[in-house]
Amino acid sequence: MRVMIRRRTSTWRGALIFIGQTLLVALFVVEFGRNLIGVIQVNTRLAQLREETAALQARADALTAERLLLDDAAFLELVARGYSLGSTVERPFVLAADAAPLPEDAPGSAARRLVPDAPTRSTIDAWLDLLLGS
Repeated sequence: MRVMIRRRTSTWRGALIFIGQTLLVALFVVEFGRNLIGVIQVNTRLAQLREETAALQARADALTAERLLLDDAAFLELVARGYSLGSTVERPFVLAADAAPLPEDAPGSAARRLVPDAPTRSTIDAWLDLLLGS
């Protein structure tokens, strides 16, 4: 009888130790998972903050460049001409508020400047025409 009691006791003790170890491992895995999720969330937020910082830095640089432009004497003279504050020999020119828009092919327009005068051929086509004739 005594032998069986000891065996049962050792089996129960082993089972309790195994259950305790299993619970500790499960607790470790759960905590590790929570920490891993936290690290991923922190890294995502860090990337967002870096993007926001880069956008804000670009905006600050643009505003600094604009401030430098607004402080430039040439720009101030140009704006002053719009208010008829130029020199006495200048003739003020202002478009009427109800003026019609310029056509797309007006002299000096971008459509005229960007369109090439003649279609250009590639170099290989020119060489083939020269060598083989067409």
